[in-house]
Amino acid sequence: MKKPLLIIGGSSFGSLSRILAEECGHQVAGFVDDFHTGPDVLGRMDDLGSRLAAADFGLVMAIGYKHLPFRFDLFRRLVEAGFDFPRLLHPSARISAHAEIGAGCMVMASADIDAFSRLGDACVVWPHATISHDNDIGANTFISPAATLCGFVSVGHSSFIGANSTLVNGASLPANSFVKAATRHHGTTGRQ
Repeated sequence: MKKPLLIIGGSSFGSLSRILAEECGHQVAGFVDDFHTGPDVLGRMDDLGSRLAAADFGLVMAIGYKHLPFRFDLFRRLVEAGFDFPRLLHPSARISAHAEIGAGCMVMASADIDAFSRLGDACVVWPHATISHDNDIGANTFISPAATLCGFVSVGHSSFIGANSTLVNGASLPANSFVKAATRHHGTTGRQ
């Protein structure tokens, strides 16, 4: 039986994550947030592991790309504390049986992930993004709507790939890369 989920972050990303979780067949118990209040906010981050126990809840990481280092540090600390981050893979996404998707990844509606591609933990793939064959996407990376990653692309951890951008065949980006929306990226410089 699936544990009910707590969503870390009660902003708009949290609301979208709730819908994704429910469309993936999960029950959402509420939110954990240090800045927002309301009837669905069940606690603060300090409550995770104490009042809100790993035995009772799974987690969804809905902290956005503007806080990538904090986001991944928190993810790792909570995994070490025993919490599960289930993969949320929208039913309309096409994900090859030969792709590898890490813990805590979110793959939104109509995304396409092809064979022999690998996503590290806690990645977010937005609607209509295409990750073609033989890609290696580092943990904690955001792939924005309609971005296209051609074959044999390598993206380092904690990167951001902008909407409607293209990473050409064989492109390699270091960790913490930022690719602007609607750009074409060829190589190894990291920032464009």
